[in-house]
Amino acid sequence: MAGEPSAKKEKKRVPLVEGLFTWPSNQPALIASRCKKCGAVAFPKAAYCPNPDCEKDPQNMEVIQLSRRGKLWSWTIQFYSPPPPFKMEPFKPYAIGMVDLPEGVRVLGMLTTTENIKCDMEVELTVGKLYEDGENEYITWMWKPVEK
Repeated sequence: MAGEPSAKKEKKRVPLVEGLFTWPSNQPALIASRCKKCGAVAFPKAAYCPNPDCEKDPQNMEVIQLSRRGKLWSWTIQFYSPPPPFKMEPFKPYAIGMVDLPEGVRVLGMLTTTENIKCDMEVELTVGKLYEDGENEYITWMWKPVEK
């Protein structure tokens, strides 16, 4: 009816870049690859083994999901807005960290906080909003400190 407030439409949560993490999911995981011959792991997933001493046969690669928890190896706070496709509206300084995962890879990602961050702290994968438009909320993976 005229004059009545319209119901707010629920926006669809979509990854900023498809194929980097499982979505939709209550427990998202990063999608990587592992060489069946030498065991080398690559994130994001790779068509060929990243090990320079291994053969470059795509048949050797399998898609895997990485562990959701790791240890923060290093971190910093970004005070500038990076170039596209990254976009954060409204922009605010954010922390970014390099996380050691049990599979032997280090993965860079945003942290959910800029406070009380310490190297070697345990973090867990989650997703968070970067920006939205009229229809979608664009998300990416983030590392959240594990509550002790």
